[in-house]
Amino acid sequence: MKTGHGEVVTVLLAAMILMDVFQVKAQVLDMADDAFDDEYQKCTDKMEIKYVPQLLKEEKANQQLLESVWENAKVKWEARKTRVLLPVNFRDNHGIALMAYLSEAQEQTPFYHQFSKAVDMAGQSRKDYIYSFQFKAFHFYLTRALQLLRRPCEQSYKHVVYSSRDTSFTFGGLNQARLGRITLAYSTKPQAATDHSVLTINTCFGVDVEKLVDQKSEKTVLIPMNEIFQVSQSENSSNLILQSTNKTCSHYECAFLGGLKTENCVENPEYLQPTYVYISGDENQKFEDPDAETQEPTQARGVQIADPFLLPGIKVVQPDEKPEERSLGNIHNPTPGPVPVPGPKTYPSASSGKMLLPPLGTFIIFVSAFAVKLFGPLQSGKA
Repeated sequence: MKTGHGEVVTVLLAAMILMDVFQVKAQVLDMADDAFDDEYQKCTDKMEIKYVPQLLKEEKANQQLLESVWENAKVKWEARKTRVLLPVNFRDNHGIALMAYLSEAQEQTPFYHQFSKAVDMAGQSRKDYIYSFQFKAFHFYLTRALQLLRRPCEQSYKHVVYSSRDTSFTFGGLNQARLGRITLAYSTKPQAATDHSVLTINTCFGVDVEKLVDQKSEKTVLIPMNEIFQVSQSENSSNLILQSTNKTCSHYECAFLGGLKTENCVENPEYLQPTYVYISGDENQKFEDPDAETQEPTQARGVQIADPFLLPGIKVVQPDEKPEERSLGNIHNPTPGPVPVPGPKTYPSASSGKMLLPPLGTFIIFVSAFAVKLFGPLQSGKA
């Protein structure tokens, strides 16, 4: 059977694409300024209640791969969620997103690579996020899951973990860096390629996930992309040592509601929420948090947490700082970014292309009320 020239070219192109997706590439370790890094701290409730549920429906409807990954993760989450202690404000959608990312990252699937690449590029501008980023809901739920499951630094920092066997890094030359993507790390040190670096990590924000991924033999941690690390190089190898500063930073805050990208990565305020544990089957339990009023940022034993450091040009955000000081505007009355990027109530969804406009019923009620107001006085005059 003869093969045409066109078929040969097609096969070669397909092979090149697969090699590009699945080969282990060295990721440059720097501040990952182009990555989309929103933590949604000042708009969590508004996003979770008003916007994200509809976004998830649209994105699943328009992406068959996301739909499949989400449904598979939903089954796994239902079977495994009783293994872990969860805060009462931890919702199933948080768990499903977490389960989906863990499963796909471990297996290095096309979805994992597609999502990671999208996150890497979506932070170039708010326009890129609004119109090109196809995982707004998934990113929100995954980010919230990691925030809600975070433990105090003194608990997580003391366990050394190593970067994934499937991801390698090269030194970007900075003494401080972020991982730039949500990263799996393990207690077992992998073998590094000669031209790549393995990371030895002490994390304050990493979340233990081994109970969800059936890793009985080793500790498994998922590290958020925003955590800032002090970087040093191992004396006897090209491997890198990352020590958490117990801080995160972001270029975005509530981008969906109009927040613009800041020039520098702005340090986020301490955001360790009280952890209320939900016990399955106990519907009458009372939730108390005796330390809620005294919680402070934690410090790992033997690790000096300095005063808030400043990368060149960075402005430190205080917890009581007004949202507009981060180019956010009024959260309760979100404003759009500069033209041509409209605000959240009018922009065409990157997933569906539909306009988020008031329903038809609201329009009819408005017209009826206007008619009564206009013609009522005329009828009185005739009488």
